[in-house]
Amino acid sequence: MKNDGMDEMNIREYLENHKLLTDGAMGTYFDTVEKENYICSEEANITNPSLVRQIHKNYVKNGAQLLRSNTFLANRETLLSLQQNRAEQFQNVSLKELVTKGYRLAEEVAREAYSESYPVFPAADIGPILEEKESEETDILQQYYEICDSFLEAGANIFVLETFPDTEHVLKMAEYIRQICPEAFIIGQFSLTPTGYSRTGFHYKTILRDAVQSGLLDGAGLNCGIGAAHMKRFLEAYIEEYGVPEDMILTALPNCGYPQIVRGHVIYSDSVTYFGEKIKEVSELGVRVLGGCCGTTPEYIGEIYRTLFQAEHTLKVPTRIVWTDAAGRIQKRQEQLAHIKSAEGKNKTIKKEQVVNTFRRKLEKGELVCAVELDPPFDANDTKLVNGAKELLSTKADIITIADSPLARSRADASLMAAKIKMQTGMDVMPHLACRDKNRIAIRSGVLGSYVNEIRNYLFVTGDPVAREDREFTKSVFDFNSIRLMKFAQSMNQEIFADDTIFYGGALNQNGASPENIAGRMIKKIEAGCSYFLTQPVYDEEGIKRLAFLKERTGAKILIGIMPLVSRRNALFIKNEMPGIYVPDRVVEKYKENASREEYEEAAVEISKEIIEMGKEVGAGFYFMTPFNRVSLVKSILEYV
Repeated sequence: MKNDGMDEMNIREYLENHKLLTDGAMGTYFDTVEKENYICSEEANITNPSLVRQIHKNYVKNGAQLLRSNTFLANRETLLSLQQNRAEQFQNVSLKELVTKGYRLAEEVAREAYSESYPVFPAADIGPILEEKESEETDILQQYYEICDSFLEAGANIFVLETFPDTEHVLKMAEYIRQICPEAFIIGQFSLTPTGYSRTGFHYKTILRDAVQSGLLDGAGLNCGIGAAHMKRFLEAYIEEYGVPEDMILTALPNCGYPQIVRGHVIYSDSVTYFGEKIKEVSELGVRVLGGCCGTTPEYIGEIYRTLFQAEHTLKVPTRIVWTDAAGRIQKRQEQLAHIKSAEGKNKTIKKEQVVNTFRRKLEKGELVCAVELDPPFDANDTKLVNGAKELLSTKADIITIADSPLARSRADASLMAAKIKMQTGMDVMPHLACRDKNRIAIRSGVLGSYVNEIRNYLFVTGDPVAREDREFTKSVFDFNSIRLMKFAQSMNQEIFADDTIFYGGALNQNGASPENIAGRMIKKIEAGCSYFLTQPVYDEEGIKRLAFLKERTGAKILIGIMPLVSRRNALFIKNEMPGIYVPDRVVEKYKENASREEYEEAAVEISKEIIEMGKEVGAGFYFMTPFNRVSLVKSILEYV
């Protein structure tokens, strides 16, 4: 922003010794002052800019020093809705224009109000984009980057990334912005429910800690979703555990209570006076940027100003913040994390209440492990499953893994079956958990219930999609994919299961077209806490070589998949009908027409032995898929491990 005197003090200089008051809600306040039928406040950036400008001015008159642009919903989806419903005004409007005009309005008002004693700063405001279930991560990121580019081209150097449920996209945007504008001032703000968890299931301490430790942000805090009392409680607990950062700021922009419908109108429960009192309490925690979110009007911002800022226009703070650049912060955070991890390693002890997890112990020590998959029943008869598990007690099997309704065909619940097997055999168990059937509430409750029943190992998978012909009657969920589910579990390990964490792995389809892309996805899973991978079945040396490449590229612990083929018909079916599994012709030819069951099983054992011998130097172990619950066949193969 260009203005006489405005470049003499930037936002970092101001915040070194002062706290800063933001504006309040744009969207909900807009709805109270404009009675016409607007799709969203961003529409007015084009059709009624004087109204947006006046709202900004109203906040400045009441003490606001940070004006967020009217762009919270400025994204492709919003623009498409405007083009469809306001064709005349928006047919030729681009996303860049919608964003730029919103920023210019905030910038103009800030320029007019700025003085050396009372600086007012414009900020580029970016909110979360609604993600469709089928959305590709790259598509979402490209849209965020497009929005960032529009702001940067408009000259924005203060960014508020607000109301996000976790750090994933916030940190990627921050990194992107800094590549183009290293001096940018970036705040990341996160939305919670009153339970302390975000809508994606992450705990507030995890979110704030990751934001602060990233080193990519100048400020981090909470906004939206909760009132001032809840926000104070959460920030107080975070600060008690982690302290106030020395080289970045904390922010707090709560809602003014919780929305209620009264006579057909949405109102918020907190009085202006109560809100001001609670914000004062939040300020006393060491929070430097204060303001409001949904429901907060200029009146609420004015109350904060009168309560905290009026004496000198600004609120001076006794502790001077010392800024370091992003690179310095990142290095500092990495050193801190390395120190913490080193200390944890020295002090780590096995507590009496921890569940014995032999599979985990052996895998972490580098000992060869064997996982055996058993199929849960289609009906209520679990006899074959339980008897099969008992047969494996006398073998080299370290853990029994149970699939979660593979191919989207309903079977008995994998976690419940695993709990029963563990109870009756004492063996380690690894239920699969698919994202297809459960929303994040069901997943969290299921993991908690399984934890109570001493299940500590999981295989997290996205899950096979529902067949096209069944989709009219059977709906998939996919609140998570496998990587997001791992991040969710990582958060639960840090907060709920810290004393005895769950141990989880991921599926690996090594037969994809690009080994580099496969390795890249494996690395993302490892970063999300994935400790091992179970592969698709391997039938030849080329498959082993590809796994060796992936191991070298990622450092992953890989359990090589072995699925015995039990007949020529079975071999042909797997080869031709099962996507993602490669069966060479030479393997099929080992299964002669009209051979006996015994001869087919001999061929299966022979092929499996070959893979075991080739894979011992590559794999951390083996993953045996039991065909048609023929446990006796797998027992024969296990002898050669």
